[in-house]
Amino acid sequence: MSTLIHGGTLVTGEGTAPVECGALIMAGGRIEAVLDHWAPGQHYDGDIIDASGCVIMPGLVNSHCHGVTPGPLFPSAARALSEEAWLGNLDRHLLAGTTTVLSLCGLATMEQVREADKRHAVNVRGATTHLPSAISAAQIADGAGLSGREEGIGVEQMLSEGAVAIGELGGGQTLGGGGQDLVYLPAAIGRRTGVRVSQDEARRLKEAVLGRFVDATHYDFEEFAQAAREARLADVIDLHDLAELIRSTVTPSVTPAIEGIRQGVHAAARLGVPAIVHSASATAAVLRELMVDPRARGAKVVAAHVNHTSHTPTEARELAALGREHGWAGEASAFDLLDRRHTVKTREHWDLLLAEAGLVQIIGTDYGHHGQHDRLIAAVQDIAERGHRSLQDAVAMATSSVADLIPGIAPERGTLRRGLVADVVVADARDFRRVRDVFVGGERVVAEGQLAAGARR
Repeated sequence: MSTLIHGGTLVTGEGTAPVECGALIMAGGRIEAVLDHWAPGQHYDGDIIDASGCVIMPGLVNSHCHGVTPGPLFPSAARALSEEAWLGNLDRHLLAGTTTVLSLCGLATMEQVREADKRHAVNVRGATTHLPSAISAAQIADGAGLSGREEGIGVEQMLSEGAVAIGELGGGQTLGGGGQDLVYLPAAIGRRTGVRVSQDEARRLKEAVLGRFVDATHYDFEEFAQAAREARLADVIDLHDLAELIRSTVTPSVTPAIEGIRQGVHAAARLGVPAIVHSASATAAVLRELMVDPRARGAKVVAAHVNHTSHTPTEARELAALGREHGWAGEASAFDLLDRRHTVKTREHWDLLLAEAGLVQIIGTDYGHHGQHDRLIAAVQDIAERGHRSLQDAVAMATSSVADLIPGIAPERGTLRRGLVADVVVADARDFRRVRDVFVGGERVVAEGQLAAGARR
């Protein structure tokens, strides 16, 4: 059975101008035809979907995801999510028009990646950080999700089994960033004092002790004392002990995590695969170092979330511009800065970097609080409506540009072209977040905004 979608604004993902009232025919899991027009009432012997008032685009390809496999969670290798949780994360991606995801937790096995891919309609791809220092950093920061097999696998084996990139090299959990502020530091303070501090309170305390660059020589006692009072800690723990608790929680994993970034980029240069590196204030120095490191020459490097808010906006722009000069690509992450604003409360970095040509090539989501990041498709619309890119170029940043930059992530996907795999999204043209229909390999897995029977397998 074939399917005709007609009447909507057709955006192919290739950067060509949208086609008003375009049409698409799918058959046998592939795109059979892409048409400029389909006359209303014209006979068609197959399923017909009227997409009037909608935009028709390729299934989105999200290059920055966490929590989408049964493997260790995050670069810190935290305990894996429950089956319902990681499947639920894939459900949310699919309902928002994402049909391919790249897991950047890094320490899942390819067997675990294939399990997720088999169990859900979303195409799940894997990356690897099976490097000695990255594993050491994970063991120090958390490591509860490690099985003991990781040190014996190695990136070469992971790549031979189907991993498509090395990454995410570094993470907020191992580098004293947002993962520490959100999870580990509040937990450590809570265990010691019985007081539960918020993410913002944890960040303020940490930066008073270690600064934004996680520097053990930094210590602003006056700011720290004020932050401790406002977090209701000054009367329950000695400030010296609290400062030492922060240092001992945050800093031990930082040095091996930084070395893991070096090992990963060197491996990428040697093996000819992309490396996806954590861009943040704590990694700025090592990223600058690697841009001129002879052992990293020729590596295809993607700087993840170049809009990370641990940078000042000016720092973020300068580092991304330097990366551009050295041939690195930039990925901007939506986090939850567009709608939810739980963990990222400003869009200044996002707008600044997207406004300048060449600083950002692709967009992803990263991982919001409990997986509640903003939708990638909302980021596409935001970029177009803010005038940062044309609609066709904004769509390409989440489809064909990702497929081109990371070979293997979405082969024969990412564009609406005859003969390619029929991963297709139909969304309300006024509000892309209202995704109506999603097809993966020509199968309708979201229908009228609801998961269809084929979404989970």
